[in-house]
Amino acid sequence: MRIPELLAPVGSMEHLKVAINAGASSVYLSGKDYGARKFAQNFTLDEINEAVNTAHLHNVKVYVTVNTLIKQDELEDVINYLAKLYSIGVDAVLIQDLGLVELINRHLPNLKIHASTQMTCENQLKLDYLESKGIKRVVLPREMRKDEIENLKTNMELEIFAHGALCYSYSGQCLMSSFKGGRSGNRGTCAQPCRQKYKVSGIKKEDYYLSPCDLSLFDKLKEIAELNISCIKIEGRMRNKEYLAIVISNYRKALNKLRSGKETKSEEINLVFNRGFVEGQFNNDSKRSLRSGHIGLKIGHVIDSHKNQIAIKIDDETKSIPQKGDGLLLIKNNKDYGFEISQNPLITTLNHFRKGKNKQIKDLTRKDKVMIVKKVWQNKKSNFNLNESTVFLTKKHDLIKKAHEIENKGNSYVKSKLTLTFSIKNKFPKLKGRLTLANKKEIECEVIGNTPFEKPLKKSVSQDTVKKQLSKVDNYPYQIIQINVNYDGTLFIPISKINELRRDLFKNIEYEITKSYSHDLKHITLKSNESEIRETDANISFYTNNLKHLKNIEGVKRVYLEIPPEIDTLDINNDENYNLNYMINFLKEAFEISHSKDYELIWKWPDITHDKLIKALNKVKGILNKMHYNIPIMSNSFKGDYGPYSMNITNTETIDSLENYKILTVSPELSKIDYENIIKYCKNPNKLELIVQGSVELMKTRYPLLYGKEFKQVKNNSKFFLIDKNNNKYPIHKSISSQELILFNFEDISLLSQINHLKEIGYSNFAIDGRFRDDNYYEIVDIYKNALEGKLDKNSLLKYSTKNTLGNY
Repeated sequence: MRIPELLAPVGSMEHLKVAINAGASSVYLSGKDYGARKFAQNFTLDEINEAVNTAHLHNVKVYVTVNTLIKQDELEDVINYLAKLYSIGVDAVLIQDLGLVELINRHLPNLKIHASTQMTCENQLKLDYLESKGIKRVVLPREMRKDEIENLKTNMELEIFAHGALCYSYSGQCLMSSFKGGRSGNRGTCAQPCRQKYKVSGIKKEDYYLSPCDLSLFDKLKEIAELNISCIKIEGRMRNKEYLAIVISNYRKALNKLRSGKETKSEEINLVFNRGFVEGQFNNDSKRSLRSGHIGLKIGHVIDSHKNQIAIKIDDETKSIPQKGDGLLLIKNNKDYGFEISQNPLITTLNHFRKGKNKQIKDLTRKDKVMIVKKVWQNKKSNFNLNESTVFLTKKHDLIKKAHEIENKGNSYVKSKLTLTFSIKNKFPKLKGRLTLANKKEIECEVIGNTPFEKPLKKSVSQDTVKKQLSKVDNYPYQIIQINVNYDGTLFIPISKINELRRDLFKNIEYEITKSYSHDLKHITLKSNESEIRETDANISFYTNNLKHLKNIEGVKRVYLEIPPEIDTLDINNDENYNLNYMINFLKEAFEISHSKDYELIWKWPDITHDKLIKALNKVKGILNKMHYNIPIMSNSFKGDYGPYSMNITNTETIDSLENYKILTVSPELSKIDYENIIKYCKNPNKLELIVQGSVELMKTRYPLLYGKEFKQVKNNSKFFLIDKNNNKYPIHKSISSQELILFNFEDISLLSQINHLKEIGYSNFAIDGRFRDDNYYEIVDIYKNALEGKLDKNSLLKYSTKNTLGNY
């Protein structure tokens, strides 16, 4: 069993102090730019420098997040920012952008790279590719299950999220904030549309359909330690210090106990920010949150409510009994009522309460407890009947005090070991120190005092006195394991001079620790050669999962064919017995339809392909090959011939790194100037393709949209939509895996009016997405062909696509 590293989120210097004192092994933080949490307080470069020095002094590693997609005109700025981080001595950087990986390997080869969860590395193919790029650690998607993690084979370190918020979509695959509000999650500015209320077609109730409960694997630490997991990560760079102190200290305590084979429970983590807890996909456990904000610890339910008091039956397993100053939240049928307890509550028994004898009990561990809380005039009035409400403890005053104690009095998890040797050289005191850091580095320093020893007039300074003064560590995180005093105790020197000698040594050691991590700073200049614009014929590609489109479509270069779900419902499941016959027969029929057509038929694999699905798809491919149906693949797993827009391509460095691909689709999140900058410096413009028409995939999720009885309300639906407050309807479809849902935009991206400009600047491949569209949607191809010939007809477009947008263009 290997005890994993405990990685803490840090949003400020104050948070760093808390994380160190609470027992973090490492921390992750961000600069002011290029991090996935742009709205956290974050760090200036000077503050990162200070944070790194402070953390290394305490044997805590520092990882800096540079985990956003990088645009073409930012590349030189970002690589020089990374050069500064390397010179400071950060332990690693978290990266999302594949092009940035290339630049680091080329210019900063000794800077360790951790692949951010934004890379969506959910299968062995992606893992192998990232390992081939020299990446040292991969942060796996939160959607990975225990058995899937267990089966991964790699020399890289694996990191998983163990606690904190869950995104509804796979990280790195969510474009909803970008297209809904112009704030991209892939650029660190997510507006969290998943925490808003929506409706689902067929269901009247408005709810938090896209807001999962938070993740907590606190009770699974033993299972995690038995896996090949190097690090567990706590989410929450935008949470407060109390959250950080309580969560990290509880996980540290649990990991320490695990060393001796003991497991532990904790209610404390429920009392700092959470939306209710689940074990997530790790244990195939999911649930929708009751509200978008903090919910706290469930402690019981209301059994009686009058004007001036509330009686709450406390759950027998609850240990955290509320007191004066604590906060309560009562929830019933989507309504909630919260207040702070202003008087000490009375705790009695259920039997006493029923008899009307509300007598305070002393034994708070007994079962069938009832808590009576007095309401005072300052408490706001509730707008619903509180009886039968579920009761949550949202704030515990004692816990806030504990968090402050951790911040001010805690100490680091691992102390450096220090050996001191005191001697006299030419009458002057000399102190030598050898410090062993947790990473086994050894730091040796010595200092010589400027005041000599003298013969004593009255009393000499003894060996014990010298030892006593040297044993003080001040505020340094050192553990003195040995003090050698090579002095016979017969001379005199002021005690203050021995203390001064010790302090000077400690300062020198601190300086040498900092120096041991830092590197020389170099400025990096990137060479950018503009490519020549060559006149080439424009090609149109068409995405579909409709065989009728294949029969009728003409005038396209390529057709990307995706196998539709056998049954397109909202009911996702864990059945991994894929219907291979269905897939084979669908593709065979597609081959027979298209073999005499002028277009190239390409099989598009789902963007999310866990290993068991890949195994099934490869079986289908193998059977088809034996039948002499050879078909190229569109896949984002680095083994395809064609790359979909889910690969998040935003710069030429990424394009150049994916040299095995014939065609790469550029991210639809980009603006006009971004497209211009990419084509300007692209070595092979004919390799690029743009989505110019179609509904963009906004979310890919492994979490259910509906639960329980909700399925009965939509059983007669043939189509499914998520509906926002503006009555925009987002189509929802199932993946061929049956384990993921895909949420599409309510309007089509449409660059019809821009297509000739894009052609003029060098783009030649344009794609239309006709998946899940009407049988005649393929006719839209003619509108684009006419536009490329100078005959722009926007009115005809409306026949096929009534809602259109330029997106971020």
